[in-house]
Amino acid sequence: MLFNSVQYLVFLPISWVAFWSAPPRWRVHVMLVASYVFYASWSVPYAAMIFGLVVMNYAFGLTLGRTVDRRRSLLAAFVAMDLAVLALFKYFDFGVSSAAAATNWILGTSWDPPLLRLVLPLGISFFTFEFIHYLVDIYRGDVPVHSFSKFHVFSAFFPTQIAGPIKRFQDFVPSLASLDRFDPELARVGLWLIGRGLIKKVLFGDRMAVWVNDGYRAAADGAIGTGDAWITTLAFALQIYFDFSGYTDIARGSAALFGFRIPINFDMPYLATSLADFWRRWHISLSSWLRDYVFIPLGGSRRPAPVVMLNLFITFVLCGLWHGAAWNFVVFGIVWGIGMALHWFLARRIALPAHPLVSISGWVFTMVFYLVSLAIFRAQSLAAAGVMLQAMSGQGVGSGTLTARSSLFIACIAVALIATWLVSRYGLWPKVRLPVGALRPVAFGAAASVALLQIERADHLRDRFQHARGIASDDELCGHVPGDDAARSHDRPLTDRHERKDGRVHADLRATLDGRSA
Repeated sequence: MLFNSVQYLVFLPISWVAFWSAPPRWRVHVMLVASYVFYASWSVPYAAMIFGLVVMNYAFGLTLGRTVDRRRSLLAAFVAMDLAVLALFKYFDFGVSSAAAATNWILGTSWDPPLLRLVLPLGISFFTFEFIHYLVDIYRGDVPVHSFSKFHVFSAFFPTQIAGPIKRFQDFVPSLASLDRFDPELARVGLWLIGRGLIKKVLFGDRMAVWVNDGYRAAADGAIGTGDAWITTLAFALQIYFDFSGYTDIARGSAALFGFRIPINFDMPYLATSLADFWRRWHISLSSWLRDYVFIPLGGSRRPAPVVMLNLFITFVLCGLWHGAAWNFVVFGIVWGIGMALHWFLARRIALPAHPLVSISGWVFTMVFYLVSLAIFRAQSLAAAGVMLQAMSGQGVGSGTLTARSSLFIACIAVALIATWLVSRYGLWPKVRLPVGALRPVAFGAAASVALLQIERADHLRDRFQHARGIASDDELCGHVPGDDAARSHDRPLTDRHERKDGRVHADLRATLDGRSA
């Protein structure tokens, strides 16, 4: 079941009632039952496989924690086993078919090796990264958890395993200590986030998908106009944000209903004024994971400049490959790896003045760079990506595929996003003396109701969200630039910093998710 499905909207309240009706000592077990029911709705064998991976990594953690000698070799072996499972399901066929294509091109043969064609287990990329984080942190000095139920619920927690955020064990554990009491404010925040996520996903993300599919289908056929190419790519930028941030909102809201506080994953990424700033805002849990467990172990930013640039390049190539087993994802990572390496190099040597024109120029460059990379990311093949990029460069061919009405709708959403940020940034919300407390739920409920009605009407909602196959779609592009070795992702506040700017509702949201009274 998907988050934006009627099945989930039935499953969630049933699980919630069962959870809070159970005695406090049994609530973790109720959550585990609900999680495996959720996974079994996709595949019973894969639900069993998830349990096996949890048991395996629990044993790995205990073994690593009590081992004194050869801990590095032991960690490498354990991480290799987790990566082997991920590689088998996600990358084996890609590797074999790529090797066959290269061999046939070099030798002129027609080798066609058999492929496994395994269905990708639900959320296996997220499971794998969380297991690796847990093991590496034990190697670095953290004490392994001895309670299997605590580790189990951390690993199998269903709200976060479709589209993240990627959890950290030390951030998750404090919520387990507060499950003996129901927090109505946290539940209110959860309902708010779920409704907001549905609105993003169904009313905006899915609407964009129709035009995006038409545009990239034209590119795959070899003909798309320049205007259509840019409009299609802009629509995909909006779709990928609304899809993934909407799923993240639903995940965080679902977790909040059960008393769990999950960190944010987006911080207004489309307002970034540099490439590095973009990755500080986009899919924060993934990019901070890559920083802490790839970039810093490679040497971080405290090595000679060529080494740092190489480390950044490697990190972002892996980031691209994490999104899926296809060459367009690899090229996407290469593009960002080169861009980030050059950005780091130039930023150390050129001090730009703090001037609005500099910020605006940086924003324009960042968004153009991002849109170009998205054209590669979304294309059905490298050839289709080439057609799209050629069209975006002004050499488009073919008749328009998007109507003027569609283009206007996309442009209006983009303008609305910028306008919303401006009035929030500079406190320009109109001061109207109305019973906001009474009107807010009415307006929000109406919008959420429209979103719910759209769930059954849209045929394309039957298509599985890419994240359910372990392929990033929305914000899995990363989110926090690898850089400062001393920085740790779990030092960030749990709520979006912009929530505090939009009045009492957002102040309440921030305080509640941070575990403080408003």
